[in-house]
Amino acid sequence: MQILESSVLGLRTARMVFRARNSAASVTLYPMVHVGEERFYKETYEEAFSHDIVLVEGVRSSVVWSLTRSYRWLDFGRLGLIAQPKTPPQNSVAARIVQADLTPDEFHREWRKVSLPLRAAFLTASPLYGLHGRYFSSRERLARNMCLEDRQSADESSRPFEPVHHSVIHMRDKRLVACMAAELDGANGSDMRMAIVYGARHMRAALRELSRRGFHCSQTTWRTIFSLGRLKTVR
Repeated sequence: MQILESSVLGLRTARMVFRARNSAASVTLYPMVHVGEERFYKETYEEAFSHDIVLVEGVRSSVVWSLTRSYRWLDFGRLGLIAQPKTPPQNSVAARIVQADLTPDEFHREWRKVSLPLRAAFLTASPLYGLHGRYFSSRERLARNMCLEDRQSADESSRPFEPVHHSVIHMRDKRLVACMAAELDGANGSDMRMAIVYGARHMRAALRELSRRGFHCSQTTWRTIFSLGRLKTVR
């Protein structure tokens, strides 16, 4: 099952609705990336936060702030793109928002398990990558190699930075699945509509848990995160 698709037309994400025969609840997955067109985020947020419950990501940490300079320092005006907006305030949306991510202390505990040289390498490389991207990135470069399926590729399985991947991906996967399971278990036969607005790579864990619970994909809609056609420069 494809989650992200990169082509000559642009970068697209698969919005997937899941249902089960033994449950009245539905779960809609919104795989996200950190950079896209403003229209994409506006339409996605408006729809997702009209559900009954929305599971969202986000770790407030100085480490995360440093690592995200790799994309936050892009020249968004030149690219005609924006960074993914923050989760809207609870009092501004109909849905109940569930923070389905690690706390800062939990994240830092996992981060400290990574060797000091590897941590230093990532924290040094992030701003350098961000500066390079600011002057040389294009939509084509951003979309390149961003295809993602529910199964790992051979290249991913031989990942050289597994300790970092463990702290950033695996532990956050566990928290997402635990929060999703708690909400589904507490639905008590209701027709609760859950949305999951989370990073695309974490959707693999959500898909595995949904499959284990007997949910199947009843609808898939492809949405363009950003196109590779005519570029509107926003200044």
